[in-house]
Amino acid sequence: MTTTDNQNEIFDIVDEDDNVVGQAKRGEVHKDKNLIHRSIGVAVFNGKGELFLQKRSMTKDTEPEKWTISCSGHVNSADTYANTARRELQEELGVDLVIKPFAKYICRAPHETEMVMLFKAYCEGPFQLHLQEISEGKFITRIQLKTLVTSKEIELSFMGKLALEKLGWL
Repeated sequence: MTTTDNQNEIFDIVDEDDNVVGQAKRGEVHKDKNLIHRSIGVAVFNGKGELFLQKRSMTKDTEPEKWTISCSGHVNSADTYANTARRELQEELGVDLVIKPFAKYICRAPHETEMVMLFKAYCEGPFQLHLQEISEGKFITRIQLKTLVTSKEIELSFMGKLALEKLGWL
């Protein structure tokens, strides 16, 4: 299946201190672990403390059909983490939410390296899922997550698993 992700998007390349040192295309950074590029993740919780998880669509260029946190995306060249988080929430879930920074860390995945800014947000839903990016989504409790992962009913993406660990959910 062909990806629906634009392989020619330009991302800033950063060093381990998050200083911009160059630019590269999406298609390049996903094949070179030395090209650290910026991304965001947003964990959306409801009033009951449940976390919204999404299943990546089958046309995603990395880890299709795996589950991850509520919203994620790459920071385009010269953009900010916060602007990207708001844009991705609108694109993927159809919502405009107040976001709060939670953690910043380097994620060394098998084929790429990202400087990740993880945000938290709160919303009861409902969401308008962008089906080209997300095939399904649901609110779950921490206990449900552990059960689904242990029973292999869901498979988490590498980046999603790391974000869930940072949130204390795994």
